[in-house]
Amino acid sequence: MTDDSGAMMTGDETAASMDAPSGSMSVVSYNGDTLEVPPPPPPPIDASVPAVPGRSHYGGLRWGGKLRLTNGIATLDGASGGGLAGWGLIAGKETVQGIGGSAHVTYVELPDYNWQSHGAAIGLFDRVELSYARQNLDTLDVGAALGLGRSYVLNQDVWGAKVRLFGSAVYGPPLLPQVAVGVQYKNNLDDAVTQAVGAVSDDGTDFYVAATKIFLSQSLLANATVRFTKANQLGLLGFGGDRSDNRSVQFEGSLGYMLSRNFVVGGEYRTKPNNLGIAREDDWWDLFAALALGDHFTLTAAYADLGTIAIADNQRGGLLSLQAAF
Repeated sequence: MTDDSGAMMTGDETAASMDAPSGSMSVVSYNGDTLEVPPPPPPPIDASVPAVPGRSHYGGLRWGGKLRLTNGIATLDGASGGGLAGWGLIAGKETVQGIGGSAHVTYVELPDYNWQSHGAAIGLFDRVELSYARQNLDTLDVGAALGLGRSYVLNQDVWGAKVRLFGSAVYGPPLLPQVAVGVQYKNNLDDAVTQAVGAVSDDGTDFYVAATKIFLSQSLLANATVRFTKANQLGLLGFGGDRSDNRSVQFEGSLGYMLSRNFVVGGEYRTKPNNLGIAREDDWWDLFAALALGDHFTLTAAYADLGTIAIADNQRGGLLSLQAAF
């Protein structure tokens, strides 16, 4: 037998070469020299095959990985959370090794208004969230009563950012929640209306701190959020007013029970400032049910009580939200 250079190999050398395990470093000595044969290169990584269920690789990133329903849905403000309350969760299905995102559309039908919002959010390494939402409030007959015209639509853009400070909503010590801080800049697009109702400004900024924990063994979700705001009806009626032009501390809370890995029910409560003399503002609450439609879609339905909005009392109705996430 000859080696790669054409030189003859002895019987012992041939046996040494043949006995070397596949993929190992084989050393063959001949003529006083040592020939090292490197192992074959590893096969290329197939990016279409996930390393673990729910995760795939591309360019060193892992896509997906969160358990179903543990990324929340989208609030009316566009940040990840419940329908009414912001949570400490980061948007998207990604873990600390990837990038994710979500998009949503939410509709609330009330006796005297129709509320619609839509938007999108990006999650970076389960650490940072960037979000946007457009809010539209159809005033129906209230618009005519206020001299705006029937079905006049109030519009607002909300830009948000959130950073997870520490903790995990799902893993880690059971009494250590996932804590995040967030900021939302809100720009009302109807400055003539905000001035007419007595608001001081047509734009403003909210700041909040949220703590969220999911107790998997008990199938429970709990969240508490403290918000610093002077927004009237989330900003759709401007910011500040004749009663107060200072930010006040407001509370948002959520409790949920997971009936299965695909279905959770619960309730939320959100306190509101009361800055306008001519438009009393009530606290909000809801009862919700969220259903995971596979790994990437969540459908949420709720009964929502939004109290008084402008001159219309008893604004109670149904909320429906669809979210897609990756």
